[in-house]
Amino acid sequence: MAMPAWLQNIRKKVGHDLLMIPAVTGITQNDAGAVLLQLRSDDGRWVFPGGAVDPGESPALAIVREVFEETGLIVLPTRIVGVYGGGENTRMYPNGDKVALVNITFACNATGGELQVDGDETAELGYFTPDALPQGFDPRHHAMLEHFLTSTEPYF
Repeated sequence: MAMPAWLQNIRKKVGHDLLMIPAVTGITQNDAGAVLLQLRSDDGRWVFPGGAVDPGESPALAIVREVFEETGLIVLPTRIVGVYGGGENTRMYPNGDKVALVNITFACNATGGELQVDGDETAELGYFTPDALPQGFDPRHHAMLEHFLTSTEPYF
């Protein structure tokens, strides 16, 4: 589901007004060093899989759920890459909804599952080497990728 029911209920009350949303992103690398990207159905951008943290859910469980829903892979979060917010993390969706994301990005290891398009949020999935990212790679994710590749300490 592109928008969880709890968020749909809030949107009924506030319309398209700006909401601050806790979110998670997962960076999963294969044995060849390529990273998993998702081509989003809603805006046509290539991104790392992720999404909103549901009420009562921990961020670590949220990334496991989000990656599975969007890619079919079971992942284990291994470290926090960084926490991102402000500026470029405030955006408007194609339907006019405005959000300010506070995003926790995790490094993840795939432990099972089978890579498959979800038929909802995901138009395509693929592994790409960091030096050959696809056209349309979301600019907000460049910093996440750089921190993932260059540091073992979280970016704050």
